[in-house]
Amino acid sequence: MNSKLILTTLICSIALTSCSNSQAQTAIADLNQTANIEKTSAIAVSQPKESATTSTEISKSSIDSASGGRCTGINNHLFIGNRIAKNKYNNPIYPMYLCVGGKEVRSYQIVTGRNFTQQRNRNQSGTQSPLPNGKYRIGTALTPGLLVEVGKVEGLGVRQPFLPISPLFNTGRSALGFHVDPSYNKDPKEDGTSGCIGLITSADFKSLWADIKNYQIRDLQVAINTKAADNPDVAERQ
Repeated sequence: MNSKLILTTLICSIALTSCSNSQAQTAIADLNQTANIEKTSAIAVSQPKESATTSTEISKSSIDSASGGRCTGINNHLFIGNRIAKNKYNNPIYPMYLCVGGKEVRSYQIVTGRNFTQQRNRNQSGTQSPLPNGKYRIGTALTPGLLVEVGKVEGLGVRQPFLPISPLFNTGRSALGFHVDPSYNKDPKEDGTSGCIGLITSADFKSLWADIKNYQIRDLQVAINTKAADNPDVAERQ
C-alpha cells in the first residue's frame, strides 16, 4: 500500500483543517480502492490452480473412455471388448487386444458364439453363446483339438491346435479355449464357435501363440456385450 497515501489520509482524518474536504475525500476513496484491490489479489492467490491438473485428468479420462480401459494395469494380458463389426452371416466380430506393460501392442479379430446364440445365457452349458465376461487363466501348451470345428494350423506340431483357458470365477461353462474357426464366412450354420475364442485365420493363431510365449501372457479379460450381467464382480467395459 502507498505509504504517502496512508499518511495523507491519517492527517486529513485527524485534522480536516489541514487539508480541504475534497482532498480528504479523494485520499479516503483512493485508500479504499487500494485495499479492495489487495484483498481481491490475496483471494486470487489463495485459490488452488485448476487448469493444469483438471485438463490432464479430463484428457486421460477421455482416452480411457475411448479405449474402453482395455490395457489398464501393468501386467501383460489379453483383453476382449465389444464387437467392432459383423461378418457376412451377421456374426459379431470382437477385438482382442494384446496388452503389454499397460499399452496396446496389437489386436486380433475373433468370434465367439454364433450369430443366433449371442443373447443366450452365457453361463449355462450347451447354449453355444459367447464365453462369459470375467477373468481367465491361459494354458501353457497347445493340445490336439477333438472336434471338427477346431481348425487346422500347420507348423505348430499339433495339426488342430487348441489352447485351453480356465475361468477364474464360478460358471457352468467349460472346455473353453482358443482355436481357428474353419467355418468363418463359409457355413452359416457353423460360422463362429460354441463359445470358444475363434481366430479367423491360421496365420492369426500362429501369431497369437507366438505373442503369448514371447510376452508370457497368462491372463485373459473378457468384457463383451456390456449390458449383460454375467458376472457382477467384473467391471463391464464401455
